[in-house]
Amino acid sequence: MTHQDYLHDLIAQAGERLTTPLDDKDVHELRLTCKRLRAAWQLQRVDLPRQVVKTREETPKTIAKSLEGSREMAVRHAMLGWVMPRVPSGLRPSLARLRATMAAQLDKQPIEADRQALLEAFQGESRQWDDEPLTRKRVRKGLKQTRSKVQRLARRSEKKRDPTLCHRWRKWVKYLTYQQDMSYTVEGKPGKAPRDRLKTLAKRLGRQHDLVNLNAWLKEAGKLDDATRLALGAELDRLAEEQLDKALRQGKKLGWL
Repeated sequence: MTHQDYLHDLIAQAGERLTTPLDDKDVHELRLTCKRLRAAWQLQRVDLPRQVVKTREETPKTIAKSLEGSREMAVRHAMLGWVMPRVPSGLRPSLARLRATMAAQLDKQPIEADRQALLEAFQGESRQWDDEPLTRKRVRKGLKQTRSKVQRLARRSEKKRDPTLCHRWRKWVKYLTYQQDMSYTVEGKPGKAPRDRLKTLAKRLGRQHDLVNLNAWLKEAGKLDDATRLALGAELDRLAEEQLDKALRQGKKLGWL
């Protein structure tokens, strides 16, 4: 198997899913395929201009975006469930009511997707890879470049503790994970960064990001009274900082800090 075979197999599997109506698992797998394709495009940066790569990865990015549906609300709903046992008991009834309202809204939102349009988009993605094959040399050089970028972002995130920067760090941790997965499948070589540590690190950073977003949404949405909102905001800030600290500990274990 070559790296081209791996990518075409991913796209073919996506096409098979699109032959029948989509359920939640199908949507998740299709979005995951898009993330793997975007990660593969980053490996082309070693030889292609950044703008060219950005244009090429627009297809999987657009496909994933079209499959988002009510994902933002689902993430908020899940985060409220995670937060509830970790905040003072006096805040929990308000969160429970808010979460119940979200659950009712989520139940009413079916999965909608133009499967023919998605199939054509994946076919276009396949042609893009035929036009710009991913060689073993590019993968090797690209992985080295990704590892360096992840380490730089780790150090900047530790220094600045900025949520936007940390989210970018997470994105590149995920890219590295998917790139190593491809390399292992094709070449049988495990990645230099252990997958379980990368997964844990991305999970911590993802949770930090979701907590920050939940806090911002609660401030804008006017769903809670001022006293509850302020108290909860302080708790969400605390929990987000804790998740970043845990992520940084994983970064140290990976030798990046």
